[in-house]
Amino acid sequence: MPESTLTNSLFVMGLLALLCGAILYTASRFFTVEGTETLSQLIERLPGANCGSCGFGGCAAYARALVEGKSTVGACRAMDEVKSREIAALLGLQIDFTGRPHAVVLCQGGEGVSRKNVQYIGIKSCKVASIYFGGDKVCEYACLGYGDCSRVCPFSAIRMDDKGIPQVDLEKCVGCGICKDECPKKVIGLLSRDSHFIVACASRHTGKQVAKICKKGCIACKRCEKACKENAILVNENLAKIDPDRCKNCGSCYEVCPTRSIVKI
Repeated sequence: MPESTLTNSLFVMGLLALLCGAILYTASRFFTVEGTETLSQLIERLPGANCGSCGFGGCAAYARALVEGKSTVGACRAMDEVKSREIAALLGLQIDFTGRPHAVVLCQGGEGVSRKNVQYIGIKSCKVASIYFGGDKVCEYACLGYGDCSRVCPFSAIRMDDKGIPQVDLEKCVGCGICKDECPKKVIGLLSRDSHFIVACASRHTGKQVAKICKKGCIACKRCEKACKENAILVNENLAKIDPDRCKNCGSCYEVCPTRSIVKI
């Protein structure tokens, strides 16, 4: 090949390389997804639980929704307050933590409190045990005590006590609701940190039935309802319920409850 032809070929190839480089550079400047750096910073700060409580398929999808303005910081219930504030600052937002919830256990029917009707010897799982005639307790609404909620908590905020009832560490709990969703008996709820009294019972049995099968169940006596001056507690379907919006945390219901099914948090 003549020297001039080789030189021309190399020159053309060089120009093509420069042209391709310029095109790639332009594309990187004008077609990169806006907020990529912010997206990476958000993902780093999110808890990584991928629990879906925010309504998205995982933390990365949630971060993308935040960047695109399709969700809010408060949608993630698995974040602690420090990380939430960091993320809000990245996005230039303000966030209000007033009334942020925590998990509460709506049952006290552990060993020696709630009667059992059979001896369960299967897999130690509430979900599995509940398949077999609803579990091993006479009260069909009672906590089964096999710790599914404790095992799924990504923040180690739940431990099982010596009676087989979950205990929530309010310092660790962020109110993500994963334990609530996991419980087959639905005896875990979410409550605002501003509320200090709950009815720790989920039974819909009559008072007479409850008295026979559980020492700390609500017997629908209505003493709490009569004692509350704020009309914040109502007995319906054999179970007392406290309205957190009306409750002033006076404790009058707690003082008159004969079975101590109302507890102070």
